[in-house]
Amino acid sequence: MIVEEKPILVKDTQHEELKTIYQRLKPQIKENLDRSAFKYSSARRLKHTLMSKVIWQDLIINDVSSLLTFANISTYKESCSLALYGDNILIK
Repeated sequence: MIVEEKPILVKDTQHEELKTIYQRLKPQIKENLDRSAFKYSSARRLKHTLMSKVIWQDLIINDVSSLLTFANISTYKESCSLALYGDNILIK
């Protein structure tokens, strides 16, 4: 059973509400990460990190690497923009 945790909402004074990186993950990636978070504490920590950040560039390299691993994302056909900007990972 996967327990859905409530993401931290970050408010911007000029905008209503900014979505966290976790909220903007594509559904299949979020599902894979949730499965991993159920099994591994390091995936749970990553999930909390993604729920606390709104800007992709605020992630450290280890966060991106862990996301690729725990969300089961194959990178051999991807460009470097996947790691730099979250291309093919985030809903734009």
